[in-house]
Amino acid sequence: MEIDIGILLLYASITILSLILLAATLVSYVKSKNKKLIFVNIIFLFLLIRGLLLSISLFVPSLSWIPSNGYIWVGDLLVLLFLYIAYSVKR
Repeated sequence: MEIDIGILLLYASITILSLILLAATLVSYVKSKNKKLIFVNIIFLFLLIRGLLLSISLFVPSLSWIPSNGYIWVGDLLVLLFLYIAYSVKR
């Protein structure tokens, strides 16, 4: 099984960026107690899980079905839903 380096870098970038943003928003929430940040934290958590699943699927042949699975799209739908909630929630 040959791994495309571009895909690997993309998945790694998504995972690392979502981890950094999750940590930053957690620190921001602890300081400000802004309710919108709870939904933003959930969004970054979903993106982190998605990135981890996609990254693992590159190295474990039995999980190669993950990128094409509908569950990844459900995760994207949840991210969009929580973005909408974060935008519409009043402080």
